Amino acid sequence: MPIRQQLASSFTEKYRQPSFWLHVLLFGLLTAALWPLTTWFAQTANDQSRIFNALIVLVAASVLLVRFGGVTVTQPLELNASARRALYAAYGLLLATYLIPLIVKVEWTGLLIIPAYCCALAAMVRFVFGADTQRLSRTVAGTLCAFLLLSILMEPLDWPLRSMAGQWSGYVLGLFGQSTDLGLVGQEGGPPMLILRVNDYPFHVASECNGFGVILTSLLLALLLAIYRRLNVFDLCLNMLAGVIIGFIFNTLRIVIIVILAPSLMEHYHLMHEIVGGLTYWACLILVWVSLNGPTRPEASEKA
Repeated sequence: MPIRQQLASSFTEKYRQPSFWLHVLLFGLLTAALWPLTTWFAQTANDQSRIFNALIVLVAASVLLVRFGGVTVTQPLELNASARRALYAAYGLLLATYLIPLIVKVEWTGLLIIPAYCCALAAMVRFVFGADTQRLSRTVAGTLCAFLLLSILMEPLDWPLRSMAGQWSGYVLGLFGQSTDLGLVGQEGGPPMLILRVNDYPFHVASECNGFGVILTSLLLALLLAIYRRLNVFDLCLNMLAGVIIGFIFNTLRIVIIVILAPSLMEHYHLMHEIVGGLTYWACLILVWVSLNGPTRPEASEKA
């Protein structure tokens, strides 16, 4: 039976039950309480293309897990045991966000709203689509939690990542016999620019060059697959390290290719820049997915 028909049939059976509407009310209150985080995330994704692109990749990866993971809808619109646990965890973390500062003066409690948000998402998916989505919802919620936490680090990691990208790109270009020099150049009325000079051609190593987008997305894909495969802590760390390394290599490769092609394609620089960036970005993610055992064909369904 198609999912829409299953949901409609289940709703027809349950909409007269007071317990069903009580559960809907619990999710509605949780949604209202977490709505500010939803609007912040939407605004951040709108303002930062790297965040938006990473979100698109996570959605696409989740679709692949649904497509190849043997996920089935069973007993939808029911507060099963796994949905109940996730719902309690969401309310518990949300209450802790407001109560802990009244007892102890700490600054990190505001971050608890992020795992609360992800637990709420997992609970809602399990409630709507049934307990068989537990593995999938745990994978997506865990990855989304890491995604939101890492998004906060975009600004403080900008300059360190830019410096590393410039240094490694200069080193690789030097191996090809190119003359390179990396340094800061001041500009009137604004912050200094990081400039990579290659054979006297200046290239601005801007925020878009720091690789945060591709490194973040590679890291999140590696984490998503580690959670989905239920790897142990050691293998999970290896997965994440591999994701970071592959992302960093492809970001360096992107900069090197752009710098080498730029003198010949200066009239079409921006088009070339976008094409090279897009090709290296998706090549990196495909490599991460395949090398870290992402599903590429239907797999037998497993109990969560």
